[in-house]
Amino acid sequence: MKNPLLFCTLLLCSASLMAQVSFTNQNSAIGSYPDYSEVGVDMNGDYLDDYVRVSDNGIGIDYQQPDGSFISTFITMPIANVPNWSIAAADIDKNGYNDLVLGNGQRVSFLFANSDGTGYIEDLHPEFIFSQRSTFADIDNDGDIDAFVCHDIDESHPYRNDGGQTMTLDQDFFLTLDRPGNYAAIWVDYDNDGDQDMYLTKCRGGAAPGDPNRDNAMYTNNGDGTFTENGQDINMRDNAQSWATVFEDFDNDGDFDAFIVNHDFQNRFMLNDGTGVFTDIIATTNINANDLGAWENQAGDFNNDGFVDIFSELSRELYLNNGNLTFTGVDLPFDEGAIGDFNNDGFLDVANDGDLWINNGNSNNWIKVGLEGVESNLNGIGARIEIYGDWGMQIREIRSGQGFSHMNSLVGHFGIGTSTTIDQIVIHWPSGNVDAIDNPAINETLIVVEGSNPLAVTDFEIEGIRIFPNPTSDVLNFSLKGLENTPVRIVDINGKVVNQTTISTGNNINVAALKTGVYFAQFEVEKQAVSYKFIKR
Repeated sequence: MKNPLLFCTLLLCSASLMAQVSFTNQNSAIGSYPDYSEVGVDMNGDYLDDYVRVSDNGIGIDYQQPDGSFISTFITMPIANVPNWSIAAADIDKNGYNDLVLGNGQRVSFLFANSDGTGYIEDLHPEFIFSQRSTFADIDNDGDIDAFVCHDIDESHPYRNDGGQTMTLDQDFFLTLDRPGNYAAIWVDYDNDGDQDMYLTKCRGGAAPGDPNRDNAMYTNNGDGTFTENGQDINMRDNAQSWATVFEDFDNDGDFDAFIVNHDFQNRFMLNDGTGVFTDIIATTNINANDLGAWENQAGDFNNDGFVDIFSELSRELYLNNGNLTFTGVDLPFDEGAIGDFNNDGFLDVANDGDLWINNGNSNNWIKVGLEGVESNLNGIGARIEIYGDWGMQIREIRSGQGFSHMNSLVGHFGIGTSTTIDQIVIHWPSGNVDAIDNPAINETLIVVEGSNPLAVTDFEIEGIRIFPNPTSDVLNFSLKGLENTPVRIVDINGKVVNQTTISTGNNINVAALKTGVYFAQFEVEKQAVSYKFIKR
């Protein structure tokens, strides 16, 4: 069940778009612990992001309190497999406390929280793996969270959740190409079909250009428990030495675009055309395509203007999204770290190498959404959150394991600029359940239990609307019956209304007079504003 896309034709506010970002170091508020890869995630089920550091001698956790202070705790225990390459968090055994997967140059292990979160045990897996990015995802969508860990010198490792604290390595569970150079996996529904796909960013030391071991890969979910690698078909099989890819809806048109950092050739900004096919537009983004060598690559709306910014290890550490697929580079005193809201003020902060960088914020508004799965995994990992308002639509996915090594918050974060209301929030759970909340309060954290606000089911919501043919040269047809005489606006890629018409008795509109290009057909159905992207040939 899917809701149609709503294209953001109006910028939230020109003043908001120019809102700058600055940070203040507040590491005096936290403990001083050794660490490898940082974690910025709620560990005790209160939806407040904590700062977690794992080292040889134990686990340091700065538990965030409702007043913005921290209670610092060090859990002394030997860690056999320190996460010197990557770390991810999820509640594997569903006891209300998040567990960790540790990626090391030799092994993978899982740290399981006890029944009250005061202690952990390490389950060290014996098989050799030079692990890179570690992730959690419900790969078989059975409601239990699984793990996937990239392997630098061989086929990557999927770990099936067999219940409780049993994670089983099973190469047949999720088949990937038996090749080395696997650097950063990210789970994303890039084709908007309601299930999680996986993009694998690759870099193979010593491999010459053209070597297939350097090919980035997209594993598209077939919806039946199998995946098909189709990176070439969607223009995402980059053969550069890539380190990490971030997927976000940078233009608020309802699909996830991608930014790839490379170590040779150039960085890529891949724009999703709405059908899951990508085009590199970095030349027009104001991002330096030849600023090479970044390891970390992440994103978030740091100034709460409603557009997702890029946070990467480039010479300009933060690229603020101007709302029109161009970006403005900003210098920061740090260039990587775990992203979370460490003082619960609605602005994204960064924890890096023992430093806590608190976002100084501005007057823009926001909302955060915390999820509690019932049929889905407890964290809601893989869920898609949509918010609707006078600006249009924004989307986020809950993901465990992004960038190259760190672990970010599992709470969905949205800036809404100067807007003071949100019309609706829609959550698409991995189970297929859909919850909708009308008119939520802003500048708060909304906690949603799966199934607590079920979306009413109509023919429109069951069937959606298909437009065809797409691309088209003359007529655009609509699959849902009963739309005759519905007013339609045709909007170009810059948000300009170029035509206003109505759907004919044949359930179509004539677009023959349009120039070649990308457009959006916008109209209302069942009191919802919807938008569909199409290409005029």
